[in-house]
Amino acid sequence: MEAYGGVQVMYRRVSSKLSNFSFNIVAVPGRNPVDVVNSEGVVLRSQIQDFVVSIAKMQSKMSADPKTPVRGDEIVMKVGRHNVVFIVTADDFATSHYEPADSYGVAWRIHSKADRLA
Repeated sequence: MEAYGGVQVMYRRVSSKLSNFSFNIVAVPGRNPVDVVNSEGVVLRSQIQDFVVSIAKMQSKMSADPKTPVRGDEIVMKVGRHNVVFIVTADDFATSHYEPADSYGVAWRIHSKADRLA
């Protein structure tokens, strides 16, 4: 993934109910605009920040179950001079917080929203 615009990010689990861990991994960031028409006919646009990661590399670095992305996990990425924390979550229009990124089961597309500066 490094060859396709991958950047180093920190993936971390900070949960009161699950074992906590953090690790660095290469991810390909991307944004997807999503348009939805509300009940008044107004188009609402939302921006989803996605990160595409290798499933094998991610699972090999996860030190606790579940070895899949969990809502509330954090991805920290350098944006300009700042580290931005993205929270793993489905937006109002998505059905899951992660999904296969390809037809071969090699990568996940993890959905997130910018939350705060680290």
